[in-house]
Amino acid sequence: MPPEASLFCMFSFCSSLKLALNEFLKAGNHLAMNILIVCYSRTGFTEKVAERIAQELTSRGHVVNMDRLHVVDEKNCWNLLFRQIYQYPLVGLSVISSSFYRWWAKNYHQPEDDIQPHHFPDVSEFDHICIGGPKWAYTSYPIARYLKQIQGLEQKSVSAFSTFGGPPLKLFELGFIFTPMKRQIQKAGGNLVATLGVSSNYHELHLIPIFRLLSWIVLRRSLKSFTIDSDYGKQRLTSFCHKIEQEPSR
Repeated sequence: MPPEASLFCMFSFCSSLKLALNEFLKAGNHLAMNILIVCYSRTGFTEKVAERIAQELTSRGHVVNMDRLHVVDEKNCWNLLFRQIYQYPLVGLSVISSSFYRWWAKNYHQPEDDIQPHHFPDVSEFDHICIGGPKWAYTSYPIARYLKQIQGLEQKSVSAFSTFGGPPLKLFELGFIFTPMKRQIQKAGGNLVATLGVSSNYHELHLIPIFRLLSWIVLRRSLKSFTIDSDYGKQRLTSFCHKIEQEPSR
């Protein structure tokens, strides 16, 4: 082959390689991570979100394991309510006063439930841990117990997801679940990098008519438009998984 042709081929190869590399970087591709999704779901709605997260992360080339939590003694919804109903007036005060909210989020009493032994009591082998459960005023009781028991979360990149009955109000829904969860995750040694909160459009105490009305009054949208299957939910899911990829454990 003439020298000129060799040089041309080499130049073409380098140009193609550079183009491919640029496309790779633009696409935001990342090294495959070993991800654990830990989920407690009482009615199935939070588990549905966990499955959507797993599907999205798997489609991006990551290895995903699921660890579903189960309580030792399943209690009825009235028992869950009465265990912290005395705190509800203070929840209302938190909505009114931002300074009280900051204090209350650090000092409220968090109930817990005993959980059955789970598959991964030590999560140190994973690159990222994704933890989710329903919102029960604050962190759900089984998730609170899990965050006290889990080993190997030190210096780990962690994300949190949750479902709630109402629309995604910044303080009452998103703030009341992810502010305590962030504190609990940090206490266990983890670093919260992403959150995902969507409506289940369901409530065991039949409060959905109130939440639907609230959604129209405050956000001018139906409550159904904030579920995981809505455009809102799909967009938040995509953004959530992107943030997970941006913050691998160190």
